[in-house]
Amino acid sequence: MTTTPRDRALRALLVDRVERSVRRRRWLIPTVGVGAFVVAGALTAGALVGTGLLQQSLAPEDAAALVATGAAGDVTLLGAPVVRVSDGPTSLTLPERPSGAQHVAVGLQCAPTGTASVAVAGRLPTTADCGTSVSLPVGADTAGRPTVRVEHDGPMTVWASWARPDPIPGPSPEQQAALEDGVVTRPEYVAAWDRYVGCMRASGHPVDLGPLQPVVFVSGIPTEALQADSRCGASELLDVNAMWQNEHPDAEPYTPAAGAPYDPATDPEYAG
Repeated sequence: MTTTPRDRALRALLVDRVERSVRRRRWLIPTVGVGAFVVAGALTAGALVGTGLLQQSLAPEDAAALVATGAAGDVTLLGAPVVRVSDGPTSLTLPERPSGAQHVAVGLQCAPTGTASVAVAGRLPTTADCGTSVSLPVGADTAGRPTVRVEHDGPMTVWASWARPDPIPGPSPEQQAALEDGVVTRPEYVAAWDRYVGCMRASGHPVDLGPLQPVVFVSGIPTEALQADSRCGASELLDVNAMWQNEHPDAEPYTPAAGAPYDPATDPEYAG
């Protein structure tokens, strides 16, 4: 039988029954894998830390498969991720900061699905959707082995790793082509936004521009999507967006003029 890296990642997190009380009652420890609960193997009560199982490191190939189920693809992980299976809020302790590490990436699978609160080194928490990952900056002033705290009311599998943000790319060929003649037309502007939205969605960060076609598009993104926004914006949108804005100086973002429906009849120079 052929096994895949994802199969090995699941097996690395398999957990069975644990005897936790003097009455020797049997408690099932739910382990959230890739979209499912799995139960197998054996574990003693001595492997429990609070409500979470003993923290462990994953082999590189197993970690890669697990991380791929929820990672946004905006960072490069540095070192082996640590993982914990928990039936409620839990904490993970990272190893010493490796060279080049500027962020901490945290991913989680949980039930019931929803959101969790994630905080690194005691800083203000951010909200993460179950089944995804977030990347949080950690300043150079954070010394030692920082702790990642995850708050969720239910079973979950959490991984955390030091990470380095992926390099910000230059403009894509499509964006360069739109700028080449020194004019951005409406079709070029809309196409740039379409490419940006596609890039963000591919990174695990849906963007909803709404059903209307305003003069100037705007989008709001959560903190965990900032790295993807920087990458996708630089590649597909920023220069085109800036030129379109220069061509329409009266439609500043977040103003009624910007949010008005686009009328090509009033914009013949750029309607395309």
